[in-house]
Amino acid sequence: MLVPFSVAEVMSDVGVWWGMGGGWAIDLWLGEQTREHHDVEVVVRRCDQAAVHAVLAANWELRCLDPPGSGWREWNGAPIEHPAFQLQARSSTIEFDIFTETVDDATWHFRRDGRISRPVSEVITFSGSGVPIVRPEIQLLYMAKSTEAKNQHDFDVTRPTLDAGAAHWLADALAVTLPGHRWMLAL
Repeated sequence: MLVPFSVAEVMSDVGVWWGMGGGWAIDLWLGEQTREHHDVEVVVRRCDQAAVHAVLAANWELRCLDPPGSGWREWNGAPIEHPAFQLQARSSTIEFDIFTETVDDATWHFRRDGRISRPVSEVITFSGSGVPIVRPEIQLLYMAKSTEAKNQHDFDVTRPTLDAGAAHWLADALAVTLPGHRWMLAL
């Protein structure tokens, strides 16, 4: 699990609210690598883009997908606005994606459906190794849109670790944004 720890070290120097996302968030939650990963994702608040750019621009190639679907282009630090959300940092040895999350005051809003929100203090938790991670129920909500086997795997290995509150929150969020989703029966 060297890669997520290397990215965590980089992000700790940025000095903004952040957390490891994607499949690595799940594996860090579980305390072990349960599958192969092809990328590393972190999340930051959309309002922290300038701070991310200011710290990383000197040593990293920075790119963005703006507008979404248009292909990667150099990111000069200009804010990307919703629906764009994805930045990328690349060096000669490592690459990671940076997803910008909408946070108004103290409330996080689900990027795909603004009806789903949560206090920002309940979005990030810490893995047993001390790395900030997106809470598993929130990460699974993002994964639920895709039927890829890796997302089903992540749900299957994570579901037994969710407490009742987390499982209930995920079921409620799925009912709003993906009614009838196959995971709802397991929650």
